[in-house]
Amino acid sequence: MNRAEILDKLRTQHQALMAFLGDLNENQIHQQKEGKWSALQNMDHLLKSIQVVNPAVRKPGFLLRQAFGRPNREARTYDGLVQRYQERLQGAEAKAPKQYEAADSRQLNRQEVLKEYDQEVQRLLQYLGKVKEAKLDRTLLPHPLLGKLLMRELFYFMHYHTSHHWEAIKKSVA
Repeated sequence: MNRAEILDKLRTQHQALMAFLGDLNENQIHQQKEGKWSALQNMDHLLKSIQVVNPAVRKPGFLLRQAFGRPNREARTYDGLVQRYQERLQGAEAKAPKQYEAADSRQLNRQEVLKEYDQEVQRLLQYLGKVKEAKLDRTLLPHPLLGKLLMRELFYFMHYHTSHHWEAIKKSVA
């Protein structure tokens, strides 16, 4: 998938997710089932995740290469990245690292979380719209479970991760 296709997928996904969330009432947005996160907690987790990604991808390539090295392989496909993630989940506890855990749902402000999330996604999309295609395959970034990912793979992961939590949101309000 090239940069323009990734950008389109992320933009389309974001617009649909925000529209879906906009249709939820206050009870639905805070509703928790079977000890799982509420819709708002899922969004808080996604917000915390993207707040780490945004400044990382903006760092100059030479600094990232100095910190994380140079890639020694081709980028995985989207499906290959998802498969690798699911394989790694099998041997790990399926729980977000502490810094990415969601706050208590009733302590979260819906408007603030959704506004901040929207702003962060817009920053990410703006960056992706400008970044050179080559940088996506020349730059490594760390992931807590997957280790070093090519920047292209990190964008794939952002899409998959959002899809995963959107499915969780749908279950929480069903």
